[in-house]
Amino acid sequence: MISIKTPDKYISEENILENAGEYIKQIGDYALVIGGETALSVAGGKFSNSLDLEKIRYSTEKFRGYCTYKNIDNYALIAKELGVNVIIGIGGGRVLDLVKAVGEKLKLPVITIPTIVATCAAWSALSVIYDDEGRHKDFLLLENSPKLILADIKIIYDSPRRYLHAGIGDTIVKWYEAFPHKTVKKDITLRIGLQTSKLALDILENYTDSIEKSEEVALDEKFRDVVDSIIVLAGLVGSINGGNHIAAIAHTLHDSLTHILDTRETLHGEKVAFGLIVQFILEGRDKEEVKKLIKRLNILEIPTTLVQLGIKDDIDNKVLNIIDDINFTTEQKNDLIFKVDGGLIKEAIIKADEFGNEVLEA
Repeated sequence: MISIKTPDKYISEENILENAGEYIKQIGDYALVIGGETALSVAGGKFSNSLDLEKIRYSTEKFRGYCTYKNIDNYALIAKELGVNVIIGIGGGRVLDLVKAVGEKLKLPVITIPTIVATCAAWSALSVIYDDEGRHKDFLLLENSPKLILADIKIIYDSPRRYLHAGIGDTIVKWYEAFPHKTVKKDITLRIGLQTSKLALDILENYTDSIEKSEEVALDEKFRDVVDSIIVLAGLVGSINGGNHIAAIAHTLHDSLTHILDTRETLHGEKVAFGLIVQFILEGRDKEEVKKLIKRLNILEIPTTLVQLGIKDDIDNKVLNIIDDINFTTEQKNDLIFKVDGGLIKEAIIKADEFGNEVLEA
């Protein structure tokens, strides 16, 4: 069975929030709007004015912290008590994952409005669950993607580049994670994902090359392609399912790194990108190829050493903790075209850190 989950509509254009109401009124007329303080401020009057213009009632709740089961329950209770008929999330991955889970819990349609593109959370039919300290706990697979995505390209363009670059890091990893699996040749859903992620990889590598050449990043078609690669292409890759669950090395390392609280200040895509360096080493790629990846990540100012990730002391013990938290099934290990075990992962993490430091020193 093949399952593909997509929004009913995805709109990405400049100043789309000025006309948000005309799209939202087709879905609901009483909304619970959830967003971080900065995101709500950025959306500002043009968003609220568009709701008022279309006579859409709304109640706004600020979001802080992480997407936890407790927070999902709390916001679901607020939505239920208000009697709203649509949930709207404004902001980054944490709040968008939260509103998707709230909508699923209450069987209400969800609208996502990303103000940054550090992940594909605006699209994916998945919510990543953390605890109150920011440690990864679970994945909540959802029945549907959001009903509507409104991506204001101007807001995303004006957001700190760090978030965009973390989104690039998260997205380029997807092709590399899928490619070294034997089932890719047999599973059409994995092949669709592989080809989709390859298109995203090509677009994002071209963007990185432009930065390296010190070309100005303009709000143009090339920038729009980058945003669409992170939201649409990466989102689609994560929303196609044929039943096979591959060993996603870089994302699994990310999940383990969140249990080292030193890394809390680094973004999802930054941890995932470091995990890709580790995967390159596990694959047995030569040192120059690994360093080429590190240099590309350095262009995006993505961390490539353990210290840059925030781990500045007791590194050996903390690396061991990372390994202890990694648990691939025998079937997943056998599906990879290279070997993976605790000892190899530890060696690869240490070597990735070593190579990262060598490139920085050079």
